Amino acid sequence: MTTITLPEQIAVQLQRRATDERLSVEALAIAYITHGLTRPAPSSVSASTTELTNDPELLALVARITALPPNPASIIPAKGDLAEVLRTLEAVDDPAYDLAVEIAALDAAELELRALDRANDIAEGRG
Repeated sequence: MTTITLPEQIAVQLQRRATDERLSVEALAIAYITHGLTRPAPSSVSASTTELTNDPELLALVARITALPPNPASIIPAKGDLAEVLRTLEAVDDPAYDLAVEIAALDAAELELRALDRANDIAEGRG
């Protein structure tokens, strides 16, 4: 797990966007980061990197962000252990319980979430 501390202005914007899209702040942040990591790199990375490292406003922004202390209020502790839950589900000795049905339901939910993410990307011009 990685904790990212955002400047207050960006955190407020992220919270507003998450509320508008009916997502958690964490889910929206993950979607933005995932989107940014899946975009192809510019054809001339070294040229654009040089341009960015010579931008005094960008350097000042990075310095301000780097100097920010961690915000304990932004840390959301885990609420459980997924592996333990899955082991418990596998150990259920109930003839009426069907693990395959549960897994299929989880897969369907994941597909629905991916479809929503895709629709949001299209609506916002990201793909």
